[in-house]
Amino acid sequence: MSDESPEHGWGCEYVPDAAHVTDGLPPEGLAEVARIIRGLLDLAELRMEAGNDYDEQNPRKLRSISTDKLILWYQKFEHRQRIYVVRVTWFG
Repeated sequence: MSDESPEHGWGCEYVPDAAHVTDGLPPEGLAEVARIIRGLLDLAELRMEAGNDYDEQNPRKLRSISTDKLILWYQKFEHRQRIYVVRVTWFG
C-alpha cells in the first residue's frame, strides 16, 4: 500500500501494509505518522538525511525517528526513491 506515490519523485510505502504497521494507532498517532512521513519525503527530495543515524557503510539499514509519543522505523532506498515504514510504536 502506498501512502505517498507521486508519478515522479519520492514516495512512501508501509511494509507489509498500512493496516499492519499502524494497527491500533489513535487518530492523533496516525496524524503524527503522516507528518513524519511528509517530512522524510521532503528531506529525501532535497537529498538530505533526517537526524544523524545515516551510515554510509550500510545505507539501507533500519532507521528510526521519534517524537515524545511515538517511534517510527523505516528504510530509505535512493534507487527506488522510496521510504518504507516498517514499524510504529505509540506511547501516547
